Amino acid sequence: MLSSGLYAIPALVGAALTVATVETGVYGLPAALGAATLCFLIRVLGLRYGLNAPEPPETRGRGGPDEAGG
Repeated sequence: MLSSGLYAIPALVGAALTVATVETGVYGLPAALGAATLCFLIRVLGLRYGLNAPEPPETRGRGGPDEAGG
């Protein structure tokens, strides 16, 4: 029940916020807690509303390597 494909996106957003705060010189405990909270909230919203990260298109049936005829 607690599964969702939304893992990398919240982590990327949290990491980007952390990098931005370090580069601007305002990094500290509040910035770290803010990045962690944002990551957590995105993850919880993904679970609540059933959001998933985009998946690559299926290659089966579209002339992929399995249908090369050999």
